[in-house]
Amino acid sequence: MDTLKRLLLTLNAMVDAHTRVLELAQEKRALLIQGPIQDLQDLIVKENNCVVDIQNLEQERQLLVQEYMEQNRLSSLTYTLEDLLKHLKQQNVKDTFVTLAKQLRHLIKEITHLNESNQQLLQTSLSYIHYSIGILARREPAITYGPQSTNGYSSLLDAKV
Repeated sequence: MDTLKRLLLTLNAMVDAHTRVLELAQEKRALLIQGPIQDLQDLIVKENNCVVDIQNLEQERQLLVQEYMEQNRLSSLTYTLEDLLKHLKQQNVKDTFVTLAKQLRHLIKEITHLNESNQQLLQTSLSYIHYSIGILARREPAITYGPQSTNGYSSLLDAKV
């Protein structure tokens, strides 16, 4: 199979993988707002699997760009899609790759935005949890009797039932 066709298939697979990650980030947002923690953990496992797929596809993309550049005796310090686009002669092929590159950039931008938003939700949740624990764990002077008593402190969480 031609290197450009394989590269095209790889880029399409990358768009699909990034789309899955975007969908998972949207699901994660909903779970952070109202969902159970177990579902969030399952979703993170799925997300990590997608990230591994994307990393593998990215390595494949780099190798295919390098292969194309070497086949056409083109030199480059990096093997990016932009380097390849500079050397493509067929306008229709070039347009296809430009479209895929734009889709990938757009997906990555959306994923980044959603992940930042999700991170803020997590920070807010953690702040609330720390605040709640602080209220429950407020330290009060312990009341002890006897000659070996010390001025200790106890909290609601230290109480024995």
